[in-house]
Amino acid sequence: MDSLRKLGTWFDSFLKYLRILTCLILLFITVSVCIEVVLRYFFNKPQVWVIELSEYGLLYITFLAAAWVMRADGHIKIELITERLSETTRAFLSIINSILIFGVSFVLFWYGARVTWNYFSKGTYVPTILEVPTAAILAVIPLGGIFLLAQSLRELIRNFLRYKELRSIVGRESANPGKEG
Repeated sequence: MDSLRKLGTWFDSFLKYLRILTCLILLFITVSVCIEVVLRYFFNKPQVWVIELSEYGLLYITFLAAAWVMRADGHIKIELITERLSETTRAFLSIINSILIFGVSFVLFWYGARVTWNYFSKGTYVPTILEVPTAAILAVIPLGGIFLLAQSLRELIRNFLRYKELRSIVGRESANPGKEG
């Protein structure tokens, strides 16, 4: 159990580094677009690489930050509905949610890896000014997918344990209806 805890701590640290990397990518995109605007409109010297690299950067931000956002519980929730449910029902729905995210993550990883490998083995390049290898662009999809897969598994386990704990509390309360706990 201690080694699992250490692995979890390592994974959390790794997700923090990915968060820092995504912030740096966002900073690069922001600065380069600002410079591009100034160069284009004031000096009539547009930079052809800015839009293309910004597009790739946004793809990388999305997939590298997804697992961290899940860990930080930052995904969209419809609290208007869930706040009216019992804590046990919310815990059960969290299990279902974790299973669905696990499935989507698996698909992202599996098919992303297959498509990336296909483009890599063919040596395909994106037909643009930079001619970046397609596999280098798409590689972030299975990479982010495996991180999200691992985090969703952690969330599934955590949600299952929480549900099990809540069910046992409800079971004890129904067995002893006259006692305050």
